[in-house]
Amino acid sequence: MGNKLFFKGIYGDNSIDMVRDIIHITPMEITGKRHEWYIKPHVHTDLFQIFVVESGSLELIINGESQIVESLSFFSIPKNIGHGLRMNADTKGWVISLYDKSLENMLKFDTDIINTIDEIHISKLDEEDKLINDALTTIRKCIDEYYSELPGKQHALQYLVGMMLLRLYRIFVTSSAVHLSDNKNKIYYRRFVQLIKEQKSFKISIEDYASRLNISSGHLNRICKDVSGLSPKDIVIDFFIDEAKIYLRNFDMSIAEISYELDIEDPAYFTRLFKKRTELTPKEFRNQLGRK
Repeated sequence: MGNKLFFKGIYGDNSIDMVRDIIHITPMEITGKRHEWYIKPHVHTDLFQIFVVESGSLELIINGESQIVESLSFFSIPKNIGHGLRMNADTKGWVISLYDKSLENMLKFDTDIINTIDEIHISKLDEEDKLINDALTTIRKCIDEYYSELPGKQHALQYLVGMMLLRLYRIFVTSSAVHLSDNKNKIYYRRFVQLIKEQKSFKISIEDYASRLNISSGHLNRICKDVSGLSPKDIVIDFFIDEAKIYLRNFDMSIAEISYELDIEDPAYFTRLFKKRTELTPKEFRNQLGRK
């Protein structure tokens, strides 16, 4: 794929507005027209995406190989998977972007679902199939809710996203679908991220992580740069910032208590680190949640 393009938001953007830090939806034709119907091969570092092709067709490009995806179809692209698209002017559908960290928290006890959806899947839809009808109904409810301004919208979307993932998972495991095999770098990368989650200690050095993976710290750095575009240290920091955001929603915990929970002994350092990453202090972030 040559020099990889990395985006934290949708293609071309390094930020994204999410509802409840979970979901963003945009019409496929808007994205296509904006980029003259060609989306160059790129990687999203934080997004799990579902593409629903409602009419027309497109060309999906993975690792330099192309596959035509015709309507009515859907395909999923996990984070850190390089992909590109060629669309036609008559291609219509939806790009549903889900924040990967929020999904992990929603599904943390459902390892079967997490492992199954953490691959590229391409499925041709059949509206006479009950599982597919159920999935399409939930997806369309999700889209309708996203574009509504009804009371309780955020809670409804959180519920619908969970149902959508469950219904898509059922299709993945019961139908024929194209799967993308892991390469060696991505396997090491996954193990590294899993170690961060298991240890959940800010004190562990990158050298220690590399030692546990039986590779050098330089090798780990090259792997992380190749897969995500980030250094190992940045990946560790991002994990703890995301954890901090979750704790900050618990208003019974003080900023200092959150710092200690993250194994950061100096709350002042935690505040500086959080602000450097988010441009907000922990207190300012908490205030944005609606409680002073």
